[in-house]
Amino acid sequence: MGLSEREQQLLDELERSLTGSSADKKSKKLAPENISAKRVIAGSLIVAAGISVLLAGVMNQAMGLGVLGFVVMLAGVYLAASTSSTK
Repeated sequence: MGLSEREQQLLDELERSLTGSSADKKSKKLAPENISAKRVIAGSLIVAAGISVLLAGVMNQAMGLGVLGFVVMLAGVYLAASTSSTK
C-alpha cells in the first residue's frame, strides 16, 4: 500500500528537517577549526599519567590512589575530546 501524496510530502519534509539539523550540528562541532592539537596532546599526556597513577594504586592495593588515577584519566579524555569555544 503506497503513501498518499500528502503523506509523502510530510515524510519528505520530516526527513529533510532531521538530516539537515543533525548535519549542521556535526559540521559545527567537528569542524577542523574547533579541534586543537594542543588539547589533544595535553589530554593524551594526562590520560597516560592517570593510567600510571591507577596502576600504582592497583600494585600498592591503595584504592584511593586507584580512584584518583581513574579521575585523572577521565579529566584527560574530557580535555582531549573538548572543542574550543571561541566564537
